[in-house]
Amino acid sequence: MSRKGKKTIEGKIVEVRDGSRRISRTYTYGYRSLRIISGNEYYSVLVNTNKFNKYGFIPKVGQCIRVTGRVSENENEFYEASISWVSQLEHIECPKKGK
Repeated sequence: MSRKGKKTIEGKIVEVRDGSRRISRTYTYGYRSLRIISGNEYYSVLVNTNKFNKYGFIPKVGQCIRVTGRVSENENEFYEASISWVSQLEHIECPKKGK
């Protein structure tokens, strides 16, 4: 089951994985897969590495981000949902924890 539509989430990056896929002999597509925790839900976010200059930063573990993209539910239990076709990715300040 999948629900399609744009969604914006804010969360903290807890895991980063790099990868690549060969599209043709001359073109290799690079991506970075981010695991984000937002509240008590986990999201998987797939980011094209060619767009890092557009976003202005390279996502790393421990950073808080705001991401907008197409959402689809996963069939497995590891992530609540996946976000692909990212249209906005920005670094934000992490919320301060209250005492």
